[in-house]
Amino acid sequence: MPDNEDMLNAHSERGYSLYDLVVMSDAGELDKLDGRMLQETSPHTLSVFLGRLDVDTQREILRNFDPERASEIVSEMDADQSAELVSEMREHRAVSVLNEMDPNDAADIVRELEDDDRDRLLKGMSESQPDSAADVRELLEYPEDTAGAIMNPRVATLRDDITVDEAIAQVRKMRDEYENIYYMYVVDANDILEGVLSMRTLLLAPKGANVSDIMSRNLIGLLAPTMDKEVVAHIMADTNYHTLPVVSESGEILGIITHDDVMDILRDEGTEDMQKLAGAGADESLFDPILAGVRQRAPWLLVNLITAFIASGVVSAFDENIAVLPLLAVFMPIIAGIGGNTGAQTLSVTVRSIALGEVGLFDMTNICRRETFKGFLNGITIGALAAGMAIVTTHRLDFAAVVWVAMIINMSLGGFMGSFIPFTLKRFGFDPASGSSIFTTGATDSGGFFIFLGLGSIFLV
Repeated sequence: MPDNEDMLNAHSERGYSLYDLVVMSDAGELDKLDGRMLQETSPHTLSVFLGRLDVDTQREILRNFDPERASEIVSEMDADQSAELVSEMREHRAVSVLNEMDPNDAADIVRELEDDDRDRLLKGMSESQPDSAADVRELLEYPEDTAGAIMNPRVATLRDDITVDEAIAQVRKMRDEYENIYYMYVVDANDILEGVLSMRTLLLAPKGANVSDIMSRNLIGLLAPTMDKEVVAHIMADTNYHTLPVVSESGEILGIITHDDVMDILRDEGTEDMQKLAGAGADESLFDPILAGVRQRAPWLLVNLITAFIASGVVSAFDENIAVLPLLAVFMPIIAGIGGNTGAQTLSVTVRSIALGEVGLFDMTNICRRETFKGFLNGITIGALAAGMAIVTTHRLDFAAVVWVAMIINMSLGGFMGSFIPFTLKRFGFDPASGSSIFTTGATDSGGFFIFLGLGSIFLV
C-alpha cells in the first residue's frame, strides 16, 4: 500500500506546478505548453499563474480550454483581474465563460466591469441564457459586501407535501444542476422556507414517510440579504453548517451561502486587515501594476513621515543633553523599539478580536486598562534585563535605573496605544486596521524618546 509521500508525489505529477509554469514563462516558452498537461493542472494553480501575466497572454493560454473549464479558472482569479480579462475577450467567448459560472461568481466579475462592458455582456447573457442573466442582475442589486451579493440563488428545494421516495427521485434529477447538495430546503407553494433536511436524514428515512414528517423546523442561521458578509462568516462559524439560507422578510428563500464562499470572505478580510495594519493597499497584490501599488502605499508613507518628523523633533529638543551624555543616543533605539513591538503585539490581538466580534466599543476601557497593565508587567521584566545590560556596558547604576523606568513606562504606553488606536478608529467609523501600526509606532517612538531623554535630562545630565 503506498504511503502518504508516494501519494503526494503521484498527485504532484498530474499537470503543471506553479514553478513549472513560471520557469517556462521566464524562458519565453509558453508556446511549448502541453495541452494534456494543461488540462490536468488545477484551476487554482492556473489562476495564480495567470495573475502574473498580461491580459493578452492570459487570453492566449485560456484558448486551450473550453468555456466550462475556462470559467473555473477565471472564477478563481481576483474579481478585478477577471473583469479586465473578460472585458478583453471576444463577446461570444466572454458570455460563454460567464454563463458557465455560478451566478454569484459571475456577478462578482460583472460588478467590476466598466458600464459599457457590463451592459454589453449582460445583454449577450440575456440572449443566450436568460435565467443566468436574470440571476446575475438580481445579485447586482445588492451592495457588494452583503449576503445578497455573494449568495447563490440556485437552491435545491423540496415541497413539504411529497413522500421520501419522491424526494429522492427529485434529488437524483438535480445532480447535474447543483454541484454540491448538503441540505435540502423545504418550501411551501409560495417558496416560503418551512424547514431543512440533510441528505443523511433523507436517505435513512422510513419508507413511505413524507418530507414534512422528517424535516427539521428549527431553522438556525437564517441570513438577511442585507447582512454584512463578515457577520455571515461569524454565523457560519458559530453554527458549523455547510450552507446557510438567505431569506426575505416574508420568509421566501432567496439563495444560499456555502462554506467555500465564507472561506473566501475570511481569507479576503484577513488579508485586508493584515495589509491595512502596515499601511499597504487593502487588496494590493505583488503583481499589481507598479504605479497602482505606489498610489496605495504613498498616503500612509506620508503619515509615517510626519510621525517620524515628530519623533525627530522630540530628539532635537534634547540635543544639548545628548551632547553632554552620548550614552542617551545609544540606548534611545532600544527603548523606542521595544515599546513599538509591545504596541504591535497588542495591536494584532486587538484588531483580530474586533474583527471576529469578540469585543465591542463597550469593552474599550477595560481592554485598554488590561493591555496597559500587561505592558507594565512585561516592562518590569524586560526593563530589568535591559538595565542589567546597561550596568555591564556603562558601569552606572543611575543610568541603568533610568533605562529600567523608561522601558516600563514606554512598554505600558505601547500596550495602551495598541488597544486604544483600533478602538478609536472603530468609534469614528474607520476600519480598526487602517494604518494602526503606523500610528502606534509613531506614538511609541515619540513617547519613548521623550520619556527616556526626559528622565535622563532630570536625573543624569
